[in-house]
Amino acid sequence: MNRRQYLARTGAAGVSLGTVTALAGCLDAIEGSSDESDIEAEDRTGQRALDRAAGNLNRAAQQLDEVAGFEDPETVEFDAADARDYLSDARDHLETADAKLGDDRSADLETLRSYAAVVEGLVSVTATVTDDTIEDDIDAVTAAIEENGDIERANETVDDRHETVVAAVGRHGRVTDTLQSIDGERLTAIAGTEIADLEDGASTLGDVVTSLETLTGAYDSMLDLETGYGALEDGRTHLDNEAFGRARDSFETAETTFGNALQRLEDGTENAPDGLVEYFDTAGCQNEQLAAASGYFADAAAAAEAGRFRTARRAQTEGEAALDDVSNCTS
Repeated sequence: MNRRQYLARTGAAGVSLGTVTALAGCLDAIEGSSDESDIEAEDRTGQRALDRAAGNLNRAAQQLDEVAGFEDPETVEFDAADARDYLSDARDHLETADAKLGDDRSADLETLRSYAAVVEGLVSVTATVTDDTIEDDIDAVTAAIEENGDIERANETVDDRHETVVAAVGRHGRVTDTLQSIDGERLTAIAGTEIADLEDGASTLGDVVTSLETLTGAYDSMLDLETGYGALEDGRTHLDNEAFGRARDSFETAETTFGNALQRLEDGTENAPDGLVEYFDTAGCQNEQLAAASGYFADAAAAAEAGRFRTARRAQTEGEAALDDVSNCTS
């Protein structure tokens, strides 16, 4: 699946900022307001800096709006570098405005600082969910599972990716908190930006990053070297060595882990963006087969421990068949 197609279909990274987009091109008009007669000459530097800060923040937000604005999915891109450049310029102008404006403008400055924090957070989260290498990581992990590849390396890959996504979820939570603290009327007056547009965009992005955390978290649990895939492999080793009690314990641990991951995926599929459903389905299938295999192997170990070796062999055969079915999850 093409990540860009996914983003275009779901509007995942598109923060609905139509007002911002329209106003960004009118920055010159906004800046011109500093020449009104009620602003003293010595205050113009501060006012102009404030206006320019607002304009650059609008331009940074516009980068988010354009992610979902292209009709051709293959051309959808998000350039975090441009957005961050605008944010950097905005912060420079805010420093100038802070130095030049009086205390009576502190509320205006604080509003724009909060706006900057929101846009910066949305840019960061958007960069995470639009990272094309996510697809590469999931494909590599799937190949390792299906082809009995390097599970330890796959686990490290998933650990790193899940950690990044968890951090993005936390960042999104801080964005939401900051949004709730912003005076919407003041923001509209200063920057021409509607708080509702920011809230809608943040909500959409939140759904996507939450779904991505569910997916990567399920893979992280599935490949865990102690309780997931590692426990399954430990159980098979114990079974080969006729340490049946230890084998049964390992298999039961693995079965529980895979079952919990499967339940989490099933609960999250309903709200997953269209572009992630394919991955949810694959991961769900893999965990279902791995849980089944672990259950059969646990039964085999218990039967062997009780001396019922014919029953043990049948259960082990069923387990091996379930493991083979894991490779069919992407077919």
